[in-house]
Amino acid sequence: MHHLNPEELKHLKIFSTLLPDEWSDVYPLLNRLKILEGEQLIRQGTRAHTFFVILYGHFMIHYPDGRALTINRKGDIIGWSSVISPFQYTADVIALTESEVLSIPGAKFLELLQSNADLGDKLVKTINEMVHHRQSID
Repeated sequence: MHHLNPEELKHLKIFSTLLPDEWSDVYPLLNRLKILEGEQLIRQGTRAHTFFVILYGHFMIHYPDGRALTINRKGDIIGWSSVISPFQYTADVIALTESEVLSIPGAKFLELLQSNADLGDKLVKTINEMVHHRQSID
């Protein structure tokens, strides 16, 4: 497992607006995770416990209504339901290729967002923009 380079991660879209002290609160929550091809990262309808940021790889998102979407951009987010009510995953997510993600424990992430209003507002705004953008390309 190679070392997380904080400088590289800081530039991912979701973290790009953070101030240095905000970043130092978020950074300890990040874990780097390798995902195997074919592995199911998220199961629709289960409790959303983890927030993911793609480092590399291709993922297929299957919605219950039959829609499917592939995402593969570095910095794309998966599992935002872990910080947004009702805290249940809304789709199945499967890795189409060997991949690597940052995983962030949802409960700790949410706790941080709630305890630091500025940081919370910033991140939730960015998450909402990213989610909105994804829905507009469907």
